[in-house]
This record gives sequence, C-alpha cells and structure tokens, in this order.
Amino acid sequence: MAFENVVYPAFIKQEEENFGIHFPTLLPENGWDLCLTSGPTKKEAIQNAKKALAYLLAGELYDNEELPSQAPIPANLVKEEMELIFIKTSYSDYAKGIEEHLPERHWHIYFNRDWESDFQAVAYKNKQGFWDVKVDGDLPIEMEQEKLLQLCPTYPVISTVRRRVEAEEAFDSFVLKVKEI
Repeated sequence: MAFENVVYPAFIKQEEENFGIHFPTLLPENGWDLCLTSGPTKKEAIQNAKKALAYLLAGELYDNEELPSQAPIPANLVKEEMELIFIKTSYSDYAKGIEEHLPERHWHIYFNRDWESDFQAVAYKNKQGFWDVKVDGDLPIEMEQEKLLQLCPTYPVISTVRRRVEAEEAFDSFVLKVKEI
C-alpha cells in the first residue's frame, strides 16, 4: 500500500478564526460544507491537509478500495471566498503514523445507512485482509439463539467481505431476514 506525490484539488477559505481546507470532489457528500482539516494560518492549514489527505487515502487502500478520483473542482461552483489550491501528499511522508493508526481502523455500519437505526454492525479487518462484519451489541428484538444460528451459523459474525459496500449489503440483508422472523 503506497502512493507518492498524488495531487488532489481543494479550496481554502477562512472560517471564523481558522482557514478550512475542503475537498469537494474527493468527498462529494459533504466536502463543500465541511472542511477535512483546518489551521490558524493558510500555511498550517495546508500542512494539516497534506497529512489528513495522506491518512484518508491510506485508509481507502487499507479498506481494499481504489484511490479516489482526482476530479477537478468545477469553476462555475467556485465562490469568491474560495481559493482553489492543489494538495500534494505522499504515503512515505506519514508512513509511521499511518501504520500505527490503520490496525485500529474499523467500520460502523447502520441498517439502511440510518445513523439512528437500532440495528448496527461493526467490521474489523482480519489476518487474511478481509473484513469480518459483526452485529454491534445485542439485536434490538428478541430472538431465540437457535433461530439466530439457523439464520446465520457464524453469528455474531454475519459476513466476511472485501469492501465496505459489500458489508453494508450483507448487513442490510441480514437485518431484513431477522425482521421477517
């Protein structure tokens, strides 16, 4: 797992007392509104963005995903308070910290991506490089252990997957089966 000298478009803008770095094409769901990182000066914000970007990209690779697209920010969406910049980062610059951080990485999975759902799972990477998806805590409905094991013989591990989207699909399918019983 490595990447060197990758460049992603971003914009910097003053946000109260800090300068925020946004990656709207890298993080399309919330990158326009929420900054990935910030700093009290532009220089510090950019330094922080290099590290945050390296950690984010390393996490994607650790999650068995491809590096995200380096799509440009559409010029017609750039507002006056935004300054377009390009953040260049490398795995090797932050390798020690990334390698200490990644083994603790895990996913929280919510039924139908609803953060308020009573049905939740968590996934941890196993020694084979796949993700074991486990029910997080007890199921929010009463169910006999015997029926549960018939439904899922490996319970509380409900699935072993390669990618997050597979984990979400497996968990949603499991929850729907549980709700049918």
